[in-house]
Amino acid sequence: MNPQTINVGNAEIRILSTVKGLVSESQIVENEIESFNPDLVALGMGPEEINGTREWDGEPYDMSGWDEIYGLSLRKIVGDKGVKLPPPSFSTAIKVSDSKNIDVIGIDMDEVSFTEAYTKNISTWQLFKRGRLEKSMTKSGIDGQTPEEIALNMESSIRELSGFAKLESERVKTMVNNLLMQSKSRYKILAIIEISNVLDLVEELKQET
Repeated sequence: MNPQTINVGNAEIRILSTVKGLVSESQIVENEIESFNPDLVALGMGPEEINGTREWDGEPYDMSGWDEIYGLSLRKIVGDKGVKLPPPSFSTAIKVSDSKNIDVIGIDMDEVSFTEAYTKNISTWQLFKRGRLEKSMTKSGIDGQTPEEIALNMESSIRELSGFAKLESERVKTMVNNLLMQSKSRYKILAIIEISNVLDLVEELKQET
């Protein structure tokens, strides 16, 4: 999960990349919280998703066709038991943080902001093109020899569509702004971020140091 540490003001922000769905990351996240001992755990998910993940009742997730393709591609590499929803890196982070009385928050867009950004950036034509891309991937799967390559190649394909690239850029800016806001009152922040957004997020944070 390749942790990186960035100092912003008096805060130490440790960025841990995650491949959404990998069971093997659960123990890594637990060990990272134990060793880093943060006073805040920040997850790359919307604020409303924290309680949703915390209170998940075990019922099957509603997944898009693209998520199903992603999951099947991962399973070819790590097996059926190696992939799970909700994402183990996030659910474990919440469970361990709760047990240690560590604050845990979602730093991605809230539902209202995401809906506004989606409506602004994603046209009917963009949806049509994504649908065609999804059909193509259904037949061929997502290229990659490792889970990391699967996740990155999936996002790279989606971001070839300009509207989706802009949407992801806005998500990253939201996460960076929320981390900067938290860094004013926190000393050690562990941020767990999807691997496809880590590079841009780190670059933007470095501009603030």
